[in-house]
Amino acid sequence: MSRFRDSVPTINRKEPSLSVIVPVYNAAPYLKRCVESICNQTYKQMEIILVDDGSTDESFNICKILEKNDSRIVVVQQANAGSSVARNTGLDFATGDYIAFIDSDDSINERMFETMINFILENELEVVECGLTSTNKKQNVSDSNTFIESREKAMERLIREKNWSVWRRIYKKELIGNLRFIPGKIHQDVFFTVDILNRAEKQGYIAEPFYIYNTENESITRSPYNMKKLAAKDAPYYVFECTQGYNLNVRTLASQYLIRTLLSHYDRLFSHSYLDPNYTYRKEIKSEIIDQLKLKYKNNSFFALLAKYSPFWLYGIILKLIALRIKIRLMLLKR
Repeated sequence: MSRFRDSVPTINRKEPSLSVIVPVYNAAPYLKRCVESICNQTYKQMEIILVDDGSTDESFNICKILEKNDSRIVVVQQANAGSSVARNTGLDFATGDYIAFIDSDDSINERMFETMINFILENELEVVECGLTSTNKKQNVSDSNTFIESREKAMERLIREKNWSVWRRIYKKELIGNLRFIPGKIHQDVFFTVDILNRAEKQGYIAEPFYIYNTENESITRSPYNMKKLAAKDAPYYVFECTQGYNLNVRTLASQYLIRTLLSHYDRLFSHSYLDPNYTYRKEIKSEIIDQLKLKYKNNSFFALLAKYSPFWLYGIILKLIALRIKIRLMLLKR
């Protein structure tokens, strides 16, 4: 691993300093847009840590050019190890009072950091979240709704919205402490966010869509279904396990969230049956769904019960009929 600066940028300590960590891997078409949106923030007291994760395109060279243009930029290069490790590397280099994560193909509104830092300071918070939009949506609508929620209310909302992304929050560095991302996890954000919420007494929320999510660039989470994605069902299990000390409503939502995720994998294995020719994984998932249905939560969804009581051949036929019905409806709508 190498670092391409002799010293850390001088930060004016009259205002809290912010370390912005950007893991970079083969993001050349979007990287300049991303970093410029950070550099153009109305909040200036920050360092921008670009962690090149062994890119094979022009990303690293772009990082070095950007570094020359702004003294707040720090470039770190590492062998390819994944975004979890890249974020951890950024945390190890960070010197700011607060931490933000931005993905290298995304961008942010110029007022994001100033608004969020001010909200944190005014309300003595350790973490604040903002809304988001995407590159394929119009961004002329502003929702200025803000509130502060307890740990349980925050967890309840996040489970409902499946809102785990770390890049839409700013964290007090002391809150993160020695917490790090788990290498190799597809849904690494779920584990990190759950752990953060369990450390914070409350969370701030600013609904304004400051974060601009890029829908142009395909990632592993948007790629075709595969066995690596099946392994990611450990994320909703972590949510379920870590909320067992919460109130009944949160525990019920966590169980429902787990069942929905299991059903999603179950259904995908029927449409990708070549991945599970002997029904090994479908048997396992069916057993896990049944175990959740045994719990005293209001989670008896129609499809969960259908998965529980239907033999594999029948469930597969039902899925095909549903898919055919949707296809016909779409054809009729296009007329």
